[in-house]
Amino acid sequence: MVPTTPTTRHRVSSDWLKVLALTLGLPVIIALMLYAFLAPSINSGPKELPVAVAGPTTELTPLEQALRSNSPDAFAFQRHDRAADVEAAITNREAIGGIVIQSSGHVTLYTAAGNGTPYVELMNTIATSLQAQGQSVETIELAPLTEDDPTGIGLAMLGLPLAFGGMASAALMIFLLRGKTLQTLVGLTATSIAAGIVVTTILRSGYGSFDADHVVASLAIAAGVAATSFFVAGLGAVIGIRAIGLGAILTIFIANPLSGLATGWWWLPQPFGEIGQHMPIGAAGQLLRSLAYFDGNGANGAWTTLIIWILAGTTLIVAAGFRKRQHPETPPAEHHDKPEGDTPTRSRQLTNSE
Repeated sequence: MVPTTPTTRHRVSSDWLKVLALTLGLPVIIALMLYAFLAPSINSGPKELPVAVAGPTTELTPLEQALRSNSPDAFAFQRHDRAADVEAAITNREAIGGIVIQSSGHVTLYTAAGNGTPYVELMNTIATSLQAQGQSVETIELAPLTEDDPTGIGLAMLGLPLAFGGMASAALMIFLLRGKTLQTLVGLTATSIAAGIVVTTILRSGYGSFDADHVVASLAIAAGVAATSFFVAGLGAVIGIRAIGLGAILTIFIANPLSGLATGWWWLPQPFGEIGQHMPIGAAGQLLRSLAYFDGNGANGAWTTLIIWILAGTTLIVAAGFRKRQHPETPPAEHHDKPEGDTPTRSRQLTNSE
């Protein structure tokens, strides 16, 4: 029988504490993950959706009142003077759709599938309701999806490559090149560009999800990957491998579920949808929608957001490298053997010679 010592008992107790921590901690993590993904989806829906309208006041007011009566707080109407202004508001991504009433009573309803399919379904419901009342309704699509991907599923699936690409490249740089500033920056840039080219080629050429310029779309996706990878690698340069866990929380629990890739950010409960657009994945999705379906309109804010994340990560990486050069780590002292004269053997030899 192996005798037990205080050290052995302490080690056994520590092992059981680890088992207890894993047993209690893992379900908490699973619950948080489930909540992070379910809460935005379950609470999503039409809420203060911007809809551009134009027409005689005597026609618009009853229409707005009827829509608010059927769906309270669903719409935030933006009144314009002309049909051209309504179209401009939609193509500039300031509204999810539009309604123009002519003096003759004819209604033109504008949709923009590039914003997300839920908005098209909602606007079509309005068109059906107006037609049931005997009104003449014409529907015009201003930002159509492609024939090969009529539901926009390709862009909706963009979250996984953005999250994995950013986290994987950051983790590799932290493990392999921590403390090597130039190599880290070049490595992150190269992997982001490569990921952007690969994802764009698959979505654009493989599945026809969009027909935007290949180079510009590749840069947009590369910027989305880089926004995550640069920032997480920057944290890693400062706090080490703990940054990988923080980056995973930031990406999986916050950025991805709040990105609005599948529905567009207006469909998410606010202010969470707007917060998501200031995160790397949401900004990348917003940017790609603008480039793919709106000729680049409304892309400036997304470009700015991604650049800020990249610059923040770059600053952390450079600052950590500068600090390391200013305060290099002191190498451990080398072990030197005692002089021969100080060894017990040498002492005994001297004693015998006397």
